[in-house]
Amino acid sequence: MRAIEKYIDALQKCDNKGLSELFTEEGSLCDYCPNNSGRQEYHVYGREAIDMFFKNKFSFRQYLISNAEVVNDDQAEFIASIGGYHVMAIATVRRVDENGLIERLTVRPK
Repeated sequence: MRAIEKYIDALQKCDNKGLSELFTEEGSLCDYCPNNSGRQEYHVYGREAIDMFFKNKFSFRQYLISNAEVVNDDQAEFIASIGGYHVMAIATVRRVDENGLIERLTVRPK
């Protein structure tokens, strides 16, 4: 399974631990979609921070996705629900290491 498929699968399951384990120890996630919902964008660095970030978001149902579709080897589109606002988003795996772990992933409004 490709990194982008694993990422979408973990998001759909609201699996913060599974999500964080897809990233390298120093992996980064940059999500620019919250700007469209009147919130600040998210820049999360490191596996532990990614785990804590999503644990918080999933626990309070502040970040959910629907209608996800993997469009190529590195990208997927979905509707992100961010604190009740819905944004059409595209996630892109920018870089993976030799073990297939994500070093950098971005999410942008489509």
